[in-house]
Amino acid sequence: MSEGTLPASTPPAPNVMGRRWAKISSRLVPLFAVITALIVSMLFIMFTELLTQGHVDVNQVLNTTGTAYNGLLEGSVGVTISNTLSADNLALAKVYAAEAQDLNPRGLTIAARLTDEVRVIGVENAIRYGAVLDKFPDLSDEEIVVLGGAIPEITTFGEENLLSMRTLLEGLGELDRSDANDLVEKFATEESLTAEGHEEIETAVPATVSLSDEELLAQLKTINTNGFVKMQRWLSQVDILTEQGLTTASAEAQDLAAIGKLDVAKVRTWVSAAENLQKLGINDLGALAEQLRIVKVLYDKGLLVDQDPNTALTNELESVIQNNYVILRPNNQMLFDPKPALIGSILRENKTPDDPSDDNKIDAVYLKLGDKALLFYPGTLESMIVRSIPFVIAGLAVALGFKAGLFNIGAEGQLYAGGILTAWVGFSPLFADLPVALHIGLCIIAGIVGGMLWGAIPGLLKAYTGAHEVINTIMLNFIAINLVDWLIKSTNPIILLDPTASVPRTPYIPPAFRLPTFAQISPVWFVAAGVFTLIFGLWQRRDALRENPMFIIRPIISGILVFVAGLALAWLTVNGQLHIGLVLMVGAVWFTEWFLDRTTPGFELRTVGANPDAARYAGMNVQWNVVMAMALSGALAGLAGGIEIAGVHFNMTPGFFGGVGFDAIAVALLARNNPRNMIAAGLLWGALMSGGGLMQTRAEISIDLVKIIQALIIMFIAADAIIRFLWRVPEASAEEKERTLFAAKGWGG
Repeated sequence: MSEGTLPASTPPAPNVMGRRWAKISSRLVPLFAVITALIVSMLFIMFTELLTQGHVDVNQVLNTTGTAYNGLLEGSVGVTISNTLSADNLALAKVYAAEAQDLNPRGLTIAARLTDEVRVIGVENAIRYGAVLDKFPDLSDEEIVVLGGAIPEITTFGEENLLSMRTLLEGLGELDRSDANDLVEKFATEESLTAEGHEEIETAVPATVSLSDEELLAQLKTINTNGFVKMQRWLSQVDILTEQGLTTASAEAQDLAAIGKLDVAKVRTWVSAAENLQKLGINDLGALAEQLRIVKVLYDKGLLVDQDPNTALTNELESVIQNNYVILRPNNQMLFDPKPALIGSILRENKTPDDPSDDNKIDAVYLKLGDKALLFYPGTLESMIVRSIPFVIAGLAVALGFKAGLFNIGAEGQLYAGGILTAWVGFSPLFADLPVALHIGLCIIAGIVGGMLWGAIPGLLKAYTGAHEVINTIMLNFIAINLVDWLIKSTNPIILLDPTASVPRTPYIPPAFRLPTFAQISPVWFVAAGVFTLIFGLWQRRDALRENPMFIIRPIISGILVFVAGLALAWLTVNGQLHIGLVLMVGAVWFTEWFLDRTTPGFELRTVGANPDAARYAGMNVQWNVVMAMALSGALAGLAGGIEIAGVHFNMTPGFFGGVGFDAIAVALLARNNPRNMIAAGLLWGALMSGGGLMQTRAEISIDLVKIIQALIIMFIAADAIIRFLWRVPEASAEEKERTLFAAKGWGG
């Protein structure tokens, strides 16, 4: 090796690695912001545990976080990992069934519910309650409830105070009840007791002769306040406790008070169950209850036959496991495949045999991973994609305004303007005779026009009066929302209201005029799309093909990918939700990028956004570009609204969009105003919105955690210096800052 030559294994020089990291990491800032937000949100889970538990268990926090994010992942993209059924999964159920008397398949549900109840109350508590009840064998359940209910009252009043009044209470008890009440009421209001009054009381209750005037009057006032009958009952309850050597402050009496708040008959059942579980040595009651429910499901599916669960688990379980692939899911929503394979699919169970629409629909796809299964629910991903479409397109609308130096906060109102026009064109009899394709196209065009007109208003005001677009778009949001509200709710005259509906809404768009789903599209159209992509690619590369025929490969691959993507989307449409609005979304992304980067008007628009003075000096019409930017921004938002009406909900209701336009601002910032990045940003936003419900259910945490994650993402995107510091990302270059220009100038007027 010559002098100065580095060995082959020597790593690149630090400056080379730094340049590579600088080139890659700047593009990953949004991804780093998302990851950081997910990590920081753990602090909120930790803070919640501190408030509820009084301490922080790090392992518990990590477990809760993992469960939450697993639920978020499953609820958004439909991917999760689950255990599969084995004999060990039912070990506790087998021990329980072996000792249970007269247990049958129907009784499994009862046993599981009883086990859960004992788990909640606690085995030791249940057994202790049984020992307390054994001290009072002569009391009925009703009397136990009365005794338990009196103990807190006696404790509050004071047992010693009550016993000190025994003489007066027992003496009054010998009188007629009305006479006793009259005597108490007569003297309870007196400030002091006269000799005549004391003599009258002693005549009626001779035992009070030993009490002083002050003691007697004070006790009469106390009896009058609390009630003579109630205090007599308290005294009798104290006597019952005393017979057992108890006081109201004793632990047994407090247990009795707790029992009094419950169903005593059920408590006796819990006691019996707890004693049995303790004898069997079963400590994990949650696992036992879950296993008992699994056995019940196996009976319901006909996989276990013998009516004695012990016999069935002993003789039939192994055969069931060998001949079926059983995937365990939360809440006993188990999946069964009678023809197991390394990679397999599970068909949806048709719960309505008369309706064959669910036949052969795939519920889940699995991959065997030893004793676990990697699951994919296509219907979940389908729903998430559908929910993400308006976020992507509305995000494009906001980003296009940003490129022109305008802060369009009016996407919400523009969504309403586009949506209401789409709904009207969709159900109006004026257009009922149009061909189906033309009618559907007209619905979408109506949405675009509605949004464009609503977006042009603040553009005109900005261009020709100098009115700030932020204020104008905010106000136009309220106008659009309330205008749509009035159009739908108006009854005199009826404008857009469906008078047959139970809630205010427009009539439904007829099924024939709705955006078709991919499942409704013939594969021939996918072939045609692939061929068109091939031909278009060949035409684009016609000059290069003359020099090198190998350039044909890319158009061929593109055509094949389009065809395969069409088939995949048709397969994914298991719930009949994924519509061709997805194609319109991709087209909107392509159009926005093409318009901004490849056209003269797009260049002028970006120039006006970067420096209006320089654009004016170069001869560009700044006013026209401001109007055009806001109109195009509104058109994209209107497209999003039209797609939602024509492809998802098929009617319009007041308050329909619920903040989609405002979320679009966050999506645009996350995508850093890059049209291509908008797809990933919109899908992420849709995933957070779609998976939040399952995350809340699985981890038992507030769904507001999703809002916290969203807020953290936006904060880290807006203050990207934090992310650059944490992830050692170099400072943004001037070119990068120009690409991510946001409407800073718009705030300045």
